[in-house]
Amino acid sequence: MADVDRHRAPDNDLSVRTVRLPVPSLGNMLGLARGTVLWSLDTVAFVAQLPRRIDDLFVRVDEVIAAIERITDQAQTVIGKVSATTEDAQGVIVGAESASSKALAMISELEPITERAIPLGRTFVDNFSEAEVQAAVKLVDQLPELVQRMEGIMPILATLDTVSPEIHELLEVTKDVRKAVIGIPGFKFFRNRGEERLHD
Repeated sequence: MADVDRHRAPDNDLSVRTVRLPVPSLGNMLGLARGTVLWSLDTVAFVAQLPRRIDDLFVRVDEVIAAIERITDQAQTVIGKVSATTEDAQGVIVGAESASSKALAMISELEPITERAIPLGRTFVDNFSEAEVQAAVKLVDQLPELVQRMEGIMPILATLDTVSPEIHELLEVTKDVRKAVIGIPGFKFFRNRGEERLHD
């Protein structure tokens, strides 16, 4: 600190103050100068690095903007896929509603038939044994062959209408012949003799 000397002057005079400033030493001056130089160098280096740092900052800003654009594009792609999925889901829902309506219509049509068929099914199950069911299955398996044979027999059956009167006439003639033969004298004897020979 500065030293202050106070001189007492006479009552009528003004007092005079003397200020003594400290004189810095050579070491202090060198340190101060060195600090000033270092600060100046740091400031110059900082100022010199500012353009590079600003460029780096711009590069990072560009990278951030590019990343944001990529994220935006990906988000738009995801939104498009979600929209397509939503449309597909709506189509599936519409198809399911249509199928459900058709199923309900079919159920309403089949319900009366089912109500009539259930008692018949119970009767079938209660009255038929397993052997009878197997026989029915076997009969169904043989139906094609039976149909083919019936197709062959039907023409023959159709001719029986014309054959029937002739057979009746033949039977009548046979009866008449039998009566005539029985009326021959000695027929009974010859018949008994023939039967004995047949037994021998």
